[in-house]
Amino acid sequence: MLAALLLRLCRPGGMIDVPASANDWEGVRVSSLSFTVSEGVATLSIQRPAVSNAIDITIIRAIHLALDQIQKGDSGARAVVITGSDAVFCSGLDLHSIDLKTQQARQRAHFEMRRFMDPLILRLSGFRYPIVAAVNGAAVGAGMSLALAGDIIVIGESAYFCPSFARLGLVPDAGITFHLARRIGGGRSLAALMLAEKIPAKTAHEWGLAYAVVADAEVLPRAQEVAHRLASGPCAVLGQIRSLHASTFDHSLQEQLRAERSAQEMTLENHDCVEGVRAFFEKREPHFTEN
Repeated sequence: MLAALLLRLCRPGGMIDVPASANDWEGVRVSSLSFTVSEGVATLSIQRPAVSNAIDITIIRAIHLALDQIQKGDSGARAVVITGSDAVFCSGLDLHSIDLKTQQARQRAHFEMRRFMDPLILRLSGFRYPIVAAVNGAAVGAGMSLALAGDIIVIGESAYFCPSFARLGLVPDAGITFHLARRIGGGRSLAALMLAEKIPAKTAHEWGLAYAVVADAEVLPRAQEVAHRLASGPCAVLGQIRSLHASTFDHSLQEQLRAERSAQEMTLENHDCVEGVRAFFEKREPHFTEN
């Protein structure tokens, strides 16, 4: 299978069920995706070990549906963790079922995948709540793109990234040319994409691609710990920070100052700023409640 081939290049099922109420969100799992919520943190885990957690249209739609439920507020989640299963984060798009024989078939398959994948990357990048990627193993091709769509990346010691597209004669996509350059700089990003080499966890951390490198067994707990801290934070403020950070490379200093001023004015309208300042003077942890 080509999904497995993606992993070798870099080495030396159904829709999610919708619970009836918030009380039913203790744990939802189908053949392709598990979805659990605990203490304000939603954890989405890709469950396709037979294809090294390669993603297809079915699982992309399942992720969209899970995000729908999180965004509604029924689950009580205020932060999201995305991870994989069986020591693999995601081996990229599932290519084994794509007909490569004719140009028309290739273009048709590409169109169908982009119709679902591109909106997912856009949605994750601008989602209402913070997203932490728990990279528990190989993140290859579009699997690396998926991780980069999150806000913070926690990676295991033996895990790695691999932008494998060029080795398959494909152009990097799913937002990786956008996100990678912004995380590690244009020079490193260009070399990484053109050479399509494995980026070990230690290197990823040194380059600023990952926030933390931890023991393999601690990847998910550490990511959930980070997510819980974010979930306990001022939700509206974190959203403004993410938006401002995304726009900083496109703005002049004057434009960014204007954007910061506008964001601050909106922030001052909610109670969280009052609670934060009050907690500071009272020498206690703040209790933020705004959504």
